Amino acid sequence: MPHPIIIASFFFVLVVGSLVGLALLSKDGGVGYRHQADFVFLVTGILCVLIFLMGTSKLWFRHLWKKNSTHARHKQHTKYHPSKRDQDKSNHPW
Repeated sequence: MPHPIIIASFFFVLVVGSLVGLALLSKDGGVGYRHQADFVFLVTGILCVLIFLMGTSKLWFRHLWKKNSTHARHKQHTKYHPSKRDQDKSNHPW
C-alpha cells in the first residue's frame, strides 16, 4: 500500500493541474492560452506518473526493499579480502 501522503499528493497534483489547465482553456475561448494549457497538462501528466512510480516503487522493485539489501556483507567481504590484506602489507616500506 503506498504511503497516504503520496496518494494525497498524487490527487492534489492531478486536480490542481487539471483545474488550471481547464481554466486556461476556457479563457478567451481557448484561443490565446492553448499552448499554456497544453504545457500545464503535460507537466501535470509527468508529475502524476513520477508520483505514481514513487508510490508504487516497493511493488515494482521488491529486491531493493529486502532486509539484506544494504550490501553491508559485501563491504565487509571486500574490506577483509586476502588481496586487500596483501596489498596493505606491501605498501609498508619495512
